[in-house]
Amino acid sequence: MKSSLQAKMQQLLERHEELGALLSDADVIADQKKFRDFSREYAEIEPVVITYREYQQAEDDLAAAKQMQEDDDPDMREMASEEISELTPRIEELDDKLQRQLLPRDPNDSNNVFLEIRAGTGGDEAAIFAGDLFRMYQRYAETRKWRLEVLSEREGQHGGYKELIARIEGAEVYGT
Repeated sequence: MKSSLQAKMQQLLERHEELGALLSDADVIADQKKFRDFSREYAEIEPVVITYREYQQAEDDLAAAKQMQEDDDPDMREMASEEISELTPRIEELDDKLQRQLLPRDPNDSNNVFLEIRAGTGGDEAAIFAGDLFRMYQRYAETRKWRLEVLSEREGQHGGYKELIARIEGAEVYGT
């Protein structure tokens, strides 16, 4: 891991601990705006902190395995070699995951969306397809525990929709 990334992660760890302390402070709890802002920030950096702690644990385990490789017992050396071969790709995977998590986020990612589905040319078949497409989005929203509200709909003659407008609300709807 690069030293600049390591320094950034240390700052995030410190901020995570600071936010944890602030969120348990009575003055912050009394001020709902501050509490909401701190809670949002805490929730944003927590996945990064968890991944970084997993990365640190894997690094520590790798160092211990390398130390075990110097043991006189051949069984211990073999076990250490197996552990090293398992930990090396895991560390690379966690490093990539951390770098993706640290990319700047789109400020709109947490917004809700309006979904508009219109049947194209094709008559009844297009309307049926639009209905299937809406049901697909509806089920996906249910699995993500998002709230879906149909605002406007024009049904086709043989099923489906000629036009449908729905609002989807929830966490990270726009970003997803």
